[in-house]
Amino acid sequence: MTQQPEGSERPHVGTFEALRYRHYRLLWIGDLCAAAAQWMQQTALSWVVYDLTGSGGILGAMNLMRTIPTLFLSPVAGVASDRLPRSRIIGVSQASMVVLTVLLALDIASGSLRVWHLFAFSFFAAAAQAFYIPARQTFVFELVPRHVIPNAVALSWLAFSLSRSIGPALGGAMIAAVGPSKNFLVQAVAFSGVIVAVLFIRVARAERPAGQKSFIAGLKEGYGFAFFDPRARILVGMSLIAPLFIIPLHGALLPIFAKHVFHGDASTLGILAGSIGFGGLFGGVLTAYLSRVDRRVLLGLGALLIFSGCEVVFSIVAGYTGSLWLAIPFLVIAGTAESVYATTSMTVLQLLAPEHLRGSIASVLQLGFLAMPIGALVAGVSADMFGAPVVGTAITLIAFSLGLAILVGSPAMRRLRLSEIQPSGGPAA
Repeated sequence: MTQQPEGSERPHVGTFEALRYRHYRLLWIGDLCAAAAQWMQQTALSWVVYDLTGSGGILGAMNLMRTIPTLFLSPVAGVASDRLPRSRIIGVSQASMVVLTVLLALDIASGSLRVWHLFAFSFFAAAAQAFYIPARQTFVFELVPRHVIPNAVALSWLAFSLSRSIGPALGGAMIAAVGPSKNFLVQAVAFSGVIVAVLFIRVARAERPAGQKSFIAGLKEGYGFAFFDPRARILVGMSLIAPLFIIPLHGALLPIFAKHVFHGDASTLGILAGSIGFGGLFGGVLTAYLSRVDRRVLLGLGALLIFSGCEVVFSIVAGYTGSLWLAIPFLVIAGTAESVYATTSMTVLQLLAPEHLRGSIASVLQLGFLAMPIGALVAGVSADMFGAPVVGTAITLIAFSLGLAILVGSPAMRRLRLSEIQPSGGPAA
C-alpha cells in the first residue's frame, strides 16, 4: 500500500490530484459506471413500483426490504474487505448485479412482473451491494498516498454526482421512450464497466497484522472502535442524519412530488433527481478543491445545515406553488452542499481508523444507511395521509435541527483539525 511521505507539512494537494495515479483513475471510471447504473436503477425501480401499485407505502416498504441483507451481511462484508483482496470482492459483487438486472429486464419484458419480484430483486441487489460498498470505500487506501485520501474521496463523490446528474434524467427519459426493461439492460452494461476497470488494477495486497484475530474478535474490535472512540461516535451519529431524515425525500417522496405535485411523468422524476446530482457536480469539485481544509468537521456541519435547509425550502415552495422550475434551484444547492457533508464523516472516520479496521468502519457507515429505508417507509406512509410537501418539510426540518444541535453542542468537533487525526483510535484531545 502507498504510504504518505514523512514530513512536518502535508504536501500540496491539487483539485484533481488523485487522478494523477493510474490505478485510482481506473477505479474512478469504475465508480462512474457503478454510480450511473445505481441511479438509473433507483429511478426506474421507484417508478415501476409506484406505477404498478400507486402506493407510497409499498414504495417505502420496498426500500425497507434492503435493510434485511444489509443488516446481516454488512458486518461480514466489512471484515471480509479487511482480510480478502478488495478488487476480487468488487468484481464478484458487480457481476452479481449484472445477472440480477438482466433477469429483471427479462421479467418486465415478458409481462410477468409482480410486486414480489421487485421485492426479491431489491433483496438480492442489496446483498451484492453490502459487499461492494466497504470494499470499494477502502480500496482507495491501496491506490493513493494517505495525504491524497481526502481528495480521492471527494473525486469519488464527484463521479457519483456526475452519474446522479445524468443517470436519473437518462433513466426517466428511457422509461418514457423505450420502457423500463431496456433501462435495466443498460444498467447491466454499466455494472460490467466496473468489472472491466478492476481487472486492469494491479496493486500489492495490503499487509495484514501478524497474529490476525478471529472473525468475531475482529468484528468486535472494529465496531468497538466506531462506537466507543469519542470522535468516531459523533461522526457515526452525523452520518445517520441524512439517511434518516433527508434521503427518504429523494427515494420515497420524489416520485410522489413528480406525479401529484408537479403533475408529471417519469421524465419529471428524472429531472428532480438529476437536479440534486447536477448540484453535486459543483459540490464534488468544490470538495476536491477544499481537500486541504483543516477544520473538516466544521465544514461538514455547515454543509449539513445548507443541505437540509434547502430541502425544507424545496418542499415548501413545491407545496405552495406547484412550480417545478421554482423548486428545482433549491435541489441544486442542496446537492452541492450534500457533496461536502457526505464526504466528511467517511473521510475523517477512515483516516482515524487503523488500516486493519477500515473495512469494518465502512460497514458501520453502511449499517447507518439502514435508517434510510426506515425513514423512507415512514415518509411514504405519511405522504399517503398528509401529502409529500408536508412530510418533506417536517423530516428535513428535523435534520436541520439535529445538525444545528451538534454544531452548537459539540465544541470538540468544531475544533477538530484534519492535521490532528492519527490512525490510532485514541480519545479526542
